[in-house]
Amino acid sequence: MIKKKRILISQIALVLLFGSIRIIAQMVSPNIDEADQSFSYFSKPTDVIGRMDHREGTLITPEGYLYTGSGELMFFTGNPPKPINKRVKTLFNNKFPIIQYTYRDKGIPYKFTMFANTLTDRVDSPLINFIRVRIQNPTERKRTVYFATAIRYQNNANTDWGIGDYRFGRAIIPDTIGAFEQAGVEFNQDWLYAFKDNMLTRDGKILYQYMKDSKPSRRMTWKMGYNEQPIEKPMSLYVLPTTPVGIVQYELTLEPGETKILDFKLPYLALPKESSWASRLQEASFDEYLQKTIDFWENILTRGINISLPEKKVTNTFDANLIYDLIARDKIDSFYVQKVNEFQYDAFWLRDAAFIVRMYDISGYHEFARQCLDFFLKWQRSDGNFISQGGQYDGWGQTLWAFGQHIKMTGDKKYARKIYPYLKKAYKWMQKTLSEEPSGLMPVTTPGDNELITGHVTGHNFWALNGLKSLIFIANFLDNGDADDYQKTYDEYYQNLERRLKKVTDRTEGYIPPGLDTLGGQDWGNLLSLYPVQLLDKSDFRIRATLDRVLNKYKEGLMTYGDGRWLHHYLTMRNSQTALILGDQEQVIRDLYAVLLHTGSTHTGFEFSILPWKTRDFGMNLAPHGWFAAEYRTLLRNMLVREEGENLHLLSAVSPAWIQPGEKISIHKAATYFGSVNFELECKDGSAILTLDNNFKTEPKTIILHLPWFMEVRKVYADGNSVNKDQKKINLPAGTHKVEIQWQKQKSQNHYNYQQTVKNYKKEYQKRYNDFLQNGN
Repeated sequence: MIKKKRILISQIALVLLFGSIRIIAQMVSPNIDEADQSFSYFSKPTDVIGRMDHREGTLITPEGYLYTGSGELMFFTGNPPKPINKRVKTLFNNKFPIIQYTYRDKGIPYKFTMFANTLTDRVDSPLINFIRVRIQNPTERKRTVYFATAIRYQNNANTDWGIGDYRFGRAIIPDTIGAFEQAGVEFNQDWLYAFKDNMLTRDGKILYQYMKDSKPSRRMTWKMGYNEQPIEKPMSLYVLPTTPVGIVQYELTLEPGETKILDFKLPYLALPKESSWASRLQEASFDEYLQKTIDFWENILTRGINISLPEKKVTNTFDANLIYDLIARDKIDSFYVQKVNEFQYDAFWLRDAAFIVRMYDISGYHEFARQCLDFFLKWQRSDGNFISQGGQYDGWGQTLWAFGQHIKMTGDKKYARKIYPYLKKAYKWMQKTLSEEPSGLMPVTTPGDNELITGHVTGHNFWALNGLKSLIFIANFLDNGDADDYQKTYDEYYQNLERRLKKVTDRTEGYIPPGLDTLGGQDWGNLLSLYPVQLLDKSDFRIRATLDRVLNKYKEGLMTYGDGRWLHHYLTMRNSQTALILGDQEQVIRDLYAVLLHTGSTHTGFEFSILPWKTRDFGMNLAPHGWFAAEYRTLLRNMLVREEGENLHLLSAVSPAWIQPGEKISIHKAATYFGSVNFELECKDGSAILTLDNNFKTEPKTIILHLPWFMEVRKVYADGNSVNKDQKKINLPAGTHKVEIQWQKQKSQNHYNYQQTVKNYKKEYQKRYNDFLQNGN
């Protein structure tokens, strides 16, 4: 069903089965990181522009082109023309999906702005890409410049997939809602191209619109066979998929200081030129739709949790990744289908979507979460199991957990009654499965993605317990009398799993492996004994033993995958969440900055495929990635506010860069199981004041305020009363409104911050690059 991902997983399995094939070492020049540009970890970054709930999203290529279902819009400067290539891009206001970059040629800046929106407010109306190029003459003399656009089907393909580098395949028609899909057309050498007014058409459909005001020249291809006059008339072009066609070239004379603007419109799918959509496209104004786009996303952001920190990179990444997940959500018929991205992962997985739904809930977007959860029900099989990909039995627990946390967060009894019959049917599947399985656990399976083992998968069984816990909660919430049966099954299951865990961890000095039958495999679900649900007691030595083992697998500050072959971005944050609960604040902050280091200049995260200390290249595993987005937002939220049993934890981990005189840490509209949490920490020289304005629906037993590991705390007052403290945390009554802290920063502390992390990385990469040039592999 998800063909490309299955190919990728099979390739991983072959590498791990037969060992690494020796590959000549590669690195990129450190000079790609320009001092006056935002840092982008990726050497070949990809980005997305799109609209929430639309089925497609436009890929912004590493070069700065727009790749859609119909083709790829390219840009050229100079005469003779040269295709532009701009690696570093930014977002409008550093968070909205409006891509900006400046390309310079012979001293002339070409400033690009591009975004996508639907022609009407309906999400099923055509998605249109709007592009503006602002060309300015900053010199003191007149200049003539040349700018051109053209379209091609795809770029060169240098992989064994046959798909253009850093692109995705199209067209792919799904066999069911939620299966992998890509709208578009297959390349056809018999297409008939024509210029019509201010449009390039192909077989009577509009590929893109351009401005005629500056009287551009037009030609079908850059060259004719014998340098004949360029042809504009409708014609078939016997060209390759990589050949730019439909070229529009502007010759612009600019006086000193003069600016000229060129606007273009690119439908994601070509529009029939005689349709009503064509007239709407003609009328669509760049400025009007830009404002609509800004207003739409601004409204979304203001509805949910708001976090303010001194380091804007931290919060901009938080905001941008909510938007990336919403762009990856598709409205298909009556369903809201949460996908991972609009590119190579344009499909539904229970496992990814469960974490994304949880992120929506803790961010205050309960409606978005419920809409997505309704689609989970379509993945229940006739026997009651929830499964979206073959052999992946973790889907059972992930589904029940997603429903349980949503109901606990919202207190929506009506919705709980609606979905309960589905959950009870799922429980019957579990009962039958356990009765037939000698181990009393989830069955033996070969899930492929992600542990890459055959046997009893540790993570599948952790998820089964998580699901049962949610079922117990929902039954108690509905007071329907079923909770005792569920609790009995949970207790028996826990004992069965504990026996297997003890047996295998006795051989590993406490490390919990990916499988319960073998010591091989890739770390994944075995890292979830404490997060997202605390299954083992946090004092259990096996949790620390597992964390210590995997921390030794880190490279470039990130967790690795594939026996250390690749960096894995969001897998890192599972360890961060464990460290957070264990109170290892410094490790959490190290992880946070390593995660941020490995994002793009548009705050995108990746999955894996990047080789440590090599080319900084994720290949065909394109960014942004939806599971990364959810994990990052969940981690930052939990660092500032999180639930643990009956207690509410605040400031479990903060950076030294945030605790500076004159700086503030604030969080507002933070949804929790207890209600809405709002606070502000104002830092002064030698002191800080925490102001709380919480709106609890159920008061926590205690508010636990964590004290930064790098601060020496002298005195603490809560609402004017002295509070007993240790050096790690203080306990506060739920009704506390004001906490005054007297403290000083300890000497000899590491200077953790994002900019220093980037600086340290560049220094180490340069050192390794110099060695690479001298010694090779």
